[in-house]
Amino acid sequence: MRVYTIKMIFVFVALVASTFLGSTFSNLKFGNSIYFAAFFQFGVFMLVRYFIHKSDLSNPNSQIRRIMIGSTLRMLIILIFLVITMLNQPKVNLPWTLMYCLYFLLFLLFDISEKHSNLRPDLKIPNENGNS
Repeated sequence: MRVYTIKMIFVFVALVASTFLGSTFSNLKFGNSIYFAAFFQFGVFMLVRYFIHKSDLSNPNSQIRRIMIGSTLRMLIILIFLVITMLNQPKVNLPWTLMYCLYFLLFLLFDISEKHSNLRPDLKIPNENGNS
């Protein structure tokens, strides 16, 4: 969990820095709320990972249920935040909405890649002939 947290912090800082540099050197204006939205998504992803990580490892069915529940809750919470934010803005800010969705996709890709690398760490890589 600690390695995941450090990697996730690095991804968060990279996304915020790239957003800041992109808004500085282009004519796109995201507003300061995009940084709060990035922090919110970072927090949601970390809480869901903590929820899944604390599951009972002896029962695989329980772990699969926690992963599915966590993924569903993560998506719903982030979608609700997006809808509430869009309703509170006087005018639809398309760059902000696209950046928010891009944050979600990048955090999700990172989370999936971390889960994929931990699925079977003891699996041997097959040789060139396909024999074990």
